[in-house]
Amino acid sequence: MSGFISMLRSRCPITLFLSLALLIALFPAGGRAQGTAPAAPPIDLATAPAVLVMIGDPGCPYCARFEREVAPGYQASEDGQLAPLVRRDRRDADIAFIPRVVYSPTFIMLVRGREVGRIVGYAGVDLFWMQLAGLMSDVRLALGRSDLSAPRRL
Repeated sequence: MSGFISMLRSRCPITLFLSLALLIALFPAGGRAQGTAPAAPPIDLATAPAVLVMIGDPGCPYCARFEREVAPGYQASEDGQLAPLVRRDRRDADIAFIPRVVYSPTFIMLVRGREVGRIVGYAGVDLFWMQLAGLMSDVRLALGRSDLSAPRRL
């Protein structure tokens, strides 16, 4: 048994070195994994021309489903360019002005800090894009951009 313990002690520096080398290889850019984009600058919900706020709760299965099915393509879509998606927990201080959020997720469309509509819940990709189309026409009218075609998902 003492031979096994001495073997572990002698290999401990090697194990430590290999672990550190692996961490450095995986996270060379100051703690950020290779290939990940830097965080986008924060959006001021009160002054942004248009923003889609997703309000959710930790562990929400519908939020996770939305993240898998819609979120990857939303930011790249014309809708996402006009009204970027911002995620918030219902307890975040900067959304205290938004009333009556009961279900997770709830999507609130804000134009210059004013609510123009919302989507309550997430029931699937097709229904989400259909409901979003109505919100986006309201956004375009509020921004004076009704001449833009109504874009759909990518």
